[in-house]
Amino acid sequence: MGISDRLKKFENTPDIVEETPFSEFITEALTRKISSIPVWYDYDYSKQFELILNFLDNKLNTEFEDLHLSESEKKEIAEEFLKNNKGFGVLDKLLSDNTVEAAAVYPSGAVYVRKDGSFIKTELILSRGQVCDILARFNSENPLAKSVEDNLMVTVIRPPVADNMIIIKKIKDVTENLSDLTADGVITGEIEIYLQNLINSGKNIIVTSEDSEIAGEFTRVLVNSIDYSSRAVVIEDNLPLNRGFDNIAAFSASSLSEKEFMHLLSPVKALKPDYTIVSLADFQKFSAYYTGIDETSKGLITVIQAKGISEAASKLTEIYQRTHKSTEKHAKLHFSSIYDCIIQIIRTEDKNYCLQSVMEITSTKSSSLVMNEVVKYLDGAYVQDLPEVSLPEDDAVIESATSKTFRSRLKK
Repeated sequence: MGISDRLKKFENTPDIVEETPFSEFITEALTRKISSIPVWYDYDYSKQFELILNFLDNKLNTEFEDLHLSESEKKEIAEEFLKNNKGFGVLDKLLSDNTVEAAAVYPSGAVYVRKDGSFIKTELILSRGQVCDILARFNSENPLAKSVEDNLMVTVIRPPVADNMIIIKKIKDVTENLSDLTADGVITGEIEIYLQNLINSGKNIIVTSEDSEIAGEFTRVLVNSIDYSSRAVVIEDNLPLNRGFDNIAAFSASSLSEKEFMHLLSPVKALKPDYTIVSLADFQKFSAYYTGIDETSKGLITVIQAKGISEAASKLTEIYQRTHKSTEKHAKLHFSSIYDCIIQIIRTEDKNYCLQSVMEITSTKSSSLVMNEVVKYLDGAYVQDLPEVSLPEDDAVIESATSKTFRSRLKK
């Protein structure tokens, strides 16, 4: 019998809430304990681990004398607690649920969780003190503070904007590359080859969607498909993309003023990366980035939140027109001279996503913008008009374009 099963079956002493399993009781007790230690998050993992073991020994010796746990079982409890402990008090238990995508604490203390894309009210209500304990971990000078904590995106909103509200969103760990999308049936083998060729050739790509979350997921797939020997720079609001890759330098723009952001762009460009991935919600910062791009830029992956491809193209055209006081025709020509492809992502009924449309961007001799649709998702299937790809030939055999061996060689 495992440790969790043993603890669930253990009945507590009368002074504890009746029939509360020891595992739940000790989790709540530990949460209360660390909330009373202001410097808890200044301790390293080994110190936190040691303190939890001491706390467990004390509880077992004073309140649970009939429960005998081995040293390995105590360590298992401590490891499990530290794995799920994010420093959000009673919210940690909600966030440890794999079906929970996000949690929001309203000014009243009411707690909502998001599951399957919808927010549901829970029975949990946080006290003023519990909310303040969480808020104390974040910058108190700014009424709107954002930060990344492990795999969580935390937004804290204070007066005068709101009467203390906390939004905690899980960052999905996207490890898939284009080959994985083909294997999962998200795209076809032909689309995979087409997109991989765009990446390998350093073409400039726009990813657009009305849903910023799925746009971010697909962008991470593209980044994961970049050859490991290439260097990439990521500029985002809060760094959820590909943390920990030693060939990727990531920069967060959320805490920077527009002027500070302009100063950031100079050293980033000096790195001369093979790929530059930009995902910025701030319109002014994005405008500053876009107006600094020229026709020599290669390997750009740019994320724009828009309802469709036309709106995304219009946004970039309007930015250039306003900044350079140019005509619409000239702004469209600049747009077509920079980007080679634009991909629209939509969420499907099964909560996954698909490529609603893929368009190649070109211009005519008369400098008119032309967008040619090469992929369209229609009635649950892809309609493709992709350009032919020259496949490598072997003396003995011509490999299938969708074979695993071919994809591996293509990446090399």
